[in-house]
Order: sequence, then C-alpha cells, then structure tokens
Amino acid sequence: MPRYFAFSNGDRNFSDVEAKVIRCQKLTQAVFERITHIWHETGIGNPDRADSFAAIQDNLDHGGLLLLAEIGDDVIGTIWLSHDFRRLYIHHMAVLPALQNRGVGKSLLQEALAIAKDLGYQAKLEVHKDNAAARHLYQNLGFEDLEGYITMIIRRV
Repeated sequence: MPRYFAFSNGDRNFSDVEAKVIRCQKLTQAVFERITHIWHETGIGNPDRADSFAAIQDNLDHGGLLLLAEIGDDVIGTIWLSHDFRRLYIHHMAVLPALQNRGVGKSLLQEALAIAKDLGYQAKLEVHKDNAAARHLYQNLGFEDLEGYITMIIRRV
C-alpha cells in the first residue's frame, strides 16, 4: 500500500499534488531507467558501483527492495534497501535535485525506517563526509556516526 505525502516548496505547500512512496520488488526497464537517471542527476551514479539491471533485480529477488517516491508516473526519488537479517542497509538514497529539501527524502527515509522497525532490524547507511544536507537529515531521524569505523571496498575482485 503506497504512503501518500505532501511536500513543500518553501512556504508553498503542494497538498494538491498526489505524491506517494511505493515499495518495488520487481524491476522493469522503465523503473531502472528512471532510478538510474536520478542517481546520475544526483552524482551517485557511478559505473564502478556495478549497478546493472541484473544486479539490482538479483538483489530484489533475494530480499532487497526499492522505495520509489512518485508524483503520477514520475519517479522523483528512490532508496535501494537490502538486509542481512540483522540490519537494513540503505543504499542510493536520492531525490531529483529540483525537488530536494522539500520532504521527499524524509518521506522515503521514514518508510525505510518503518520497514526496519517492522522487521526488528537496525538501520545502517553510508553518507559522504561532505554531504552536510544528507547528514543533517539522517541525524534528525536518529542516525549517528559509527565511531571508530571507516568504509573499505574492493570493487574488482
């Protein structure tokens, strides 16, 4: 069942716009193109991440989930979720730049946290150290720095 929300543009409230967050477990080419467009527009799209259609669908087939913020048929934001039966991992949270800072990201993240709560999981994410706006949102929703840890990766094993 989608959750509907109103988002704001400064002092103007778009309560007449039907916006919703939906859960997506089956990837279509159209959805893939929409979410990768958002990832590229926001700078998180990176070929080194190997975010192919097949990789995303494989993740969805094994318990992953996409959250999509939509207005009509337009996808305006997304989060990709996965888990290890202890933690819900929040990946690739992004909102189209023209619609950022209007509550869309908060609505997506609140839905992700509701899923984590329903499953009894912790919620974990990574954020770039220079992304002050995202860090502010995450901290306002209860996230805190995981002291003593750094992120390490091998992209091509």
